[in-house]
Amino acid sequence: MPEQRSTKPRGSSPSNRCRSSGLIFTSLWLMLLLQLATKTEGYRAIIPIDEANPGKCIYRGDLLPEGINNGIPPCQRLTCNADGSILIEGCGKLRIDKCNRGERIYPSKPFPECCLLRYKCKRPDGVPFYIERNAAEGA
Repeated sequence: MPEQRSTKPRGSSPSNRCRSSGLIFTSLWLMLLLQLATKTEGYRAIIPIDEANPGKCIYRGDLLPEGINNGIPPCQRLTCNADGSILIEGCGKLRIDKCNRGERIYPSKPFPECCLLRYKCKRPDGVPFYIERNAAEGA
């Protein structure tokens, strides 16, 4: 009796296609996470008008003068708008694999100069090395 063979091409079953697309999705997701892990953490946001103090910029209980206010810890710039809203800009810290959390090189300088960070990292053989990154990028 002759042996019957399937005419379906190998690797084209629905379960194989699902596994393949799942692998592609997982790979893309991991690449995105890796990119985000080393992405800078600069930020910008608007603090809305304080209803209790219309036309005044109140930040953490302090009255800010209209215009740019530098030197606000931790390394921020606050811009007081005439309507009382505040634009806040700042830098965070980057997470870099096999490196410390980073130290500010110029902590007393105004934003964005204060965002320059120095990281102590380790090579696979354990030898330390240093890198510098600007954490204000993206703000």
